[in-house]
Amino acid sequence: MFIEYGLLHALVILLKIHFFGVLPTVAILAAGFWALAKVLDKCGYQFTVGQDLVFFFSSGHESANCVGYIEMEKVKAKTLKHECFYKKAILNVRKLRQVPVTFLGVQLWKDVTPEVALEQFRIIDNKFESDDDVIKHCNEWAKTNISMDKPQWELQFKEDHTETTSLLFLKCHHSFTDGVGIITLFALLNDDSLCPKMMPKFKEFSYLQAFMLIAFTPISLICQAAVVWFHKVEESSRMLHTPTGRLSDEAVYLKTKTFNFKDVRKCYKQFDNTTFNNYVMGVLSKSLHSWFHKNGVEPPQELVMSCPVSMKTLPKSVRDIDLNNYTSSVTMEFPVCESLSESIKITRERFSRFAKFHHLIPTVYFQKLFKYIPRKIGSLLYNNFVKEMDFLLTNVNGPREPIYLCNKQILSITPFLSTFSSLSLVVVCFSYNQKVSFQIIADKQLQMDPADLKEFLETYFDSRVIKLKNEHI
Repeated sequence: MFIEYGLLHALVILLKIHFFGVLPTVAILAAGFWALAKVLDKCGYQFTVGQDLVFFFSSGHESANCVGYIEMEKVKAKTLKHECFYKKAILNVRKLRQVPVTFLGVQLWKDVTPEVALEQFRIIDNKFESDDDVIKHCNEWAKTNISMDKPQWELQFKEDHTETTSLLFLKCHHSFTDGVGIITLFALLNDDSLCPKMMPKFKEFSYLQAFMLIAFTPISLICQAAVVWFHKVEESSRMLHTPTGRLSDEAVYLKTKTFNFKDVRKCYKQFDNTTFNNYVMGVLSKSLHSWFHKNGVEPPQELVMSCPVSMKTLPKSVRDIDLNNYTSSVTMEFPVCESLSESIKITRERFSRFAKFHHLIPTVYFQKLFKYIPRKIGSLLYNNFVKEMDFLLTNVNGPREPIYLCNKQILSITPFLSTFSSLSLVVVCFSYNQKVSFQIIADKQLQMDPADLKEFLETYFDSRVIKLKNEHI
């Protein structure tokens, strides 16, 4: 009884410290930074926010660039560069014309002239005989860091890819923006008649709701961190990392064949209460199981997976675009199962546990708090947490209908994220205009061949094939 009373008393003290000590301190710091931010803004500077800070943790130490390319109806290079991107994007979106700087240990974005920003748009004349050549170009381009005195994005444009199409390549640091931000930007660089009708913004939280979410932030972070703390690491899971645990200077980029979304829908509707996201995770679980077996390794029962979730609201015009990265994430133990139905069942339950507003929003709040943390401490916290991850999976649901850029239809979009910190394997599932494909980004020193994982994903994603072969699903 005495012990129970003592523990209860200690809990009450901790709660008092949290609500009457920590929160007021954070509120005072936030108010001070808000006032300072207003002054700096007038002088052409902005504080870094959200995952922008990750940029400063890794800058100068590793190339952590996201790259991708879109194939579109042919457009004149001069028209796209000057009439569309310069006049509609650079002149209206401030972050496109900012460079990163550090002053007295504080990370900031500094305004530069639009003309300096336009230098990041280059016209190329490379010859690409196949998709493999295009992907190889992305891989080589991603290895080069963007100069710190330039805006942290680059565009390359090839006007004459085929007789009827052009190619636009994009590179930016993984914390510069997210997929939703850049796709939204492109979609709004058109005449009004071709701009998509954006969804209204979420209803703003009341002060009480915001206070409750802030108060819940430490609890939510502890719940997700506990997934890593109490995860039992199996020796075979180290096969998803490099032998040293550190990234090399080279990565492998792979892309699966493209699937028709209507066919995929028939596949996942075979399973009760299953969404597309549940199905993607289930297929990856079964593919990982086969991948380990092919390499003569007993598959681990579970791995630790991080799944980014974009929390960005959609703007009504180019002037309203916020490119800042407010990506949250779900961290969970990911089952490695031979049975597709079993893997879908387990991943569905685990993902839904954390894919809720009261868990996703606190992660974004925590990112904002990083501006108050010394860089070395922030870097240590970030890298120590990431090193426990086995892989990253992101399911990007792009527009279901065609979108346009410079009044020309975008025919396909292929994004590649980056390996970063100690994360050696990234899997992207991207859908656009009723088409779906996977992109795999893996460190070149990964201990299993990622090309095998690509083959298993292509096989299992069409689960009707499995059924026809009477395989266990």
